[in-house]
Amino acid sequence: MRDRHVAVGVLLVVGTLLWTGFGLGLWAQRQALNTDNWVDTSGELLENEPIRDALAVYLVDTLYQNADVKQRLQKELPPQLEQLAAPAAAGLKELAQRSAPRLLGSALALEAWRDANRAAQSSLLAVVRSDADRAVSLNLDEMLRQVADGTGLPPAVVDKLPPDIANLQIARPDQLDKANEALDLLEELPWILCGLALLCFAAAIWLSSDRRRGALNVGICLIVAGIAVLAVRRLGGKALVDAVADSPNASAVADDAWNIGTSLLVDAAQGSMLLGLFIVSGAWLAGPARWAAAARRFAAPVLRGHAGLVRAGLAVLVLLLVVWGPVPWTTKVIPILIFTAGVFAWIEWIRSRTLAEFPEHAAPLGPLASHEAGST
Repeated sequence: MRDRHVAVGVLLVVGTLLWTGFGLGLWAQRQALNTDNWVDTSGELLENEPIRDALAVYLVDTLYQNADVKQRLQKELPPQLEQLAAPAAAGLKELAQRSAPRLLGSALALEAWRDANRAAQSSLLAVVRSDADRAVSLNLDEMLRQVADGTGLPPAVVDKLPPDIANLQIARPDQLDKANEALDLLEELPWILCGLALLCFAAAIWLSSDRRRGALNVGICLIVAGIAVLAVRRLGGKALVDAVADSPNASAVADDAWNIGTSLLVDAAQGSMLLGLFIVSGAWLAGPARWAAAARRFAAPVLRGHAGLVRAGLAVLVLLLVVWGPVPWTTKVIPILIFTAGVFAWIEWIRSRTLAEFPEHAAPLGPLASHEAGST
């Protein structure tokens, strides 16, 4: 018996670790390989004011470093005023840095940013999957033109920028081999971890002397795994901020960028915790606790006489869960079908147990019947 308890404990711990890895891997897969998720996250980054300000500073600096505004002003000013070109150029740059964030916040700029990220991510996946030997860049040409036009510089300035300025390289050819290996890993590893975790949990329930308690422990493990994923996210964010602490501009927005970039990780953690909560609740309601037994006794007449109504009500609750969609798996067809099957299997089992535990003659009396019984 002791060996069985140890085996169950080991299976639960290993299953929790595997499920935590599944949550992290699923986030990486959805973030890196799903173009729509990539574009949505990129849009949220630009909509964040500190990040938008930092990007505006970068774009304006890029333009002014390559446009030689001072020289252009010297040509336009009379000879006796040429010494004012330098302070005038500095003033124009400061003015541009103030107005650029507003320009980047416009719908037109946001659309250009989304298009650039969609093209870059699609190109990256295509290059990696085809083993092509070329770099992948984020094309900022359209955004630079909008900033130049909105800050007083001629859009033609962008045409004179070096190719590596308007196209920000995000992957070199020598990095693509490693990216190809990472892509294969991201496509397969999360589901391998998921399958192994489910096997561990199923074996833990099967080996448990009390399988209801085994299911309860599995639900707790899912909640713990969700908390662990959130802890990893927090530690990762702290490590990122510490890593760029020497770069003031990057450090100022690193935390915001990490929070936005890992928002899907929060969804994965919350999804695990919600599933665990459902399992814990179902296992508790079937347990010997006084409140659980009282709940079953109270529900016995309804479960006995209105089984169809109970099933219909459960179907409505599942539908409301889908409409609400608190976490991603509640809006996905296959997960919600599996969940629905599990919920209906549980209600049939709890109904059978409750009717056997509280037969009809032991059903609790209603208020009127109790009064009549007391008066006789």
